[in-house]
Amino acid sequence: MSESISETQPRWNAASYDEKAGFVSALAGDDLLSLLAARPTDRILDVGCGTGTLAARLIAQGVDVVGVDLSPEMIAHARAAVPRGRFLVRDAQRLWATPDERAVGLIPGSFDGVLSNAALHWMPDMHAAAAGMASALRPGGRLVAEMGGAGCVETVRRALADTLRARGRDATQADPWVFPDIATYARVLVAAGLRPMAMWHFDRPTRFAAPSGLRDWLRTFAAQVFTALGDEADAAISEVEDRCRSRLWHGDAWVLDYVRLRMVAEKPA
Repeated sequence: MSESISETQPRWNAASYDEKAGFVSALAGDDLLSLLAARPTDRILDVGCGTGTLAARLIAQGVDVVGVDLSPEMIAHARAAVPRGRFLVRDAQRLWATPDERAVGLIPGSFDGVLSNAALHWMPDMHAAAAGMASALRPGGRLVAEMGGAGCVETVRRALADTLRARGRDATQADPWVFPDIATYARVLVAAGLRPMAMWHFDRPTRFAAPSGLRDWLRTFAAQVFTALGDEADAAISEVEDRCRSRLWHGDAWVLDYVRLRMVAEKPA
């Protein structure tokens, strides 16, 4: 995920993210790393690397990894947690926009693989993000990515929008994400010069056992919405919970309607 923070991006609390959102890497990590099949001689670009969880696993295998993320908080945490990695604050929608890429190893056409997990749906300029990732790859290199797909957290997004409308707020602020379907993102990949090899669009109901699970999710992933509400934030979160309860509360846990879009693409040799 520029040095300036997009208005649609939350200010991440990196330590809290690992505690509250560790499921993000846990649920997809094994599958994505298996599809990536990185060798110790490979160079991998981790786009939207977050706190460096997947980068650390690759580095432990001897892989050379450069991680980029828009959040300075995430990058600071990754640098401390994974000292053998190289991590850079960078907007993947403007991957080559600053002049210091060679100093940190971020060199166009030098990567054997690009990995991205749960980050691309934070990048509304899908074409720019895909073009940047394609430019990073050498000919024959592979992109392996997972993001939110069409329909992801639909119940929560509708509840957020309805709550904001009821408070006279701009409901579009409740939906900072982009959740494409297979056909849409396949066209994005092709336009970037990549060849889609496999794509999957699937439900992944995600369970949060604590009664505060939805509230914690909202505080983590929709923080910018509630920060803007100021003193109204707690009441608004309670309203969102009430609107979601009939569909997402299962008696002892919240189960959010996650939908994922997973892809493998190659840069033609």
